[in-house]
Amino acid sequence: MIRDGIVVPLAPGFAAPLDLPLTKDDRASTLANAVPEHTVVSGLAGLWIHGGGTRPIDVDLVGLKGLHRTSPDVHPRGWRVRFHSGRAAEETGERLSGMRVATPERCACDALRWDDLDTAIPSIVGAIHQGFVQPSSVDALVGETNPRGLGASRMTSAWAAIRASIP
Repeated sequence: MIRDGIVVPLAPGFAAPLDLPLTKDDRASTLANAVPEHTVVSGLAGLWIHGGGTRPIDVDLVGLKGLHRTSPDVHPRGWRVRFHSGRAAEETGERLSGMRVATPERCACDALRWDDLDTAIPSIVGAIHQGFVQPSSVDALVGETNPRGLGASRMTSAWAAIRASIP
């Protein structure tokens, strides 16, 4: 069906008809069985859920302080799951397909911390142009970040570069 152009792959084991407009819930459902209840999806996977585009391989899950694993877990559906502790676990976010997903702005900040910048920066710029990431909200999140936190300087400098390119 993929080869014949009838469906588009979403994730290993998941596909959707080409003419079906996908929702956030549709994209989130492909991840639901890989996300423990006590975590929140963030980073590029969260941005993908909110706005679509190319599905990332890595899924960043954020829990309360102390949730950390040194190597990614490979989920049977092909996701590479990475666990972090961070602010996203304390924030409201959105519940989709039975799991929590961080706000688009928090996902953008976390993508700048953990994901490959060659992928994260274009994804975030695209999300800003699509209108589902608000630069002023990212400014606020970056401004309240502990500068000594893991990946904080990377996030701050990458966001400054993005921000300088936005009118």
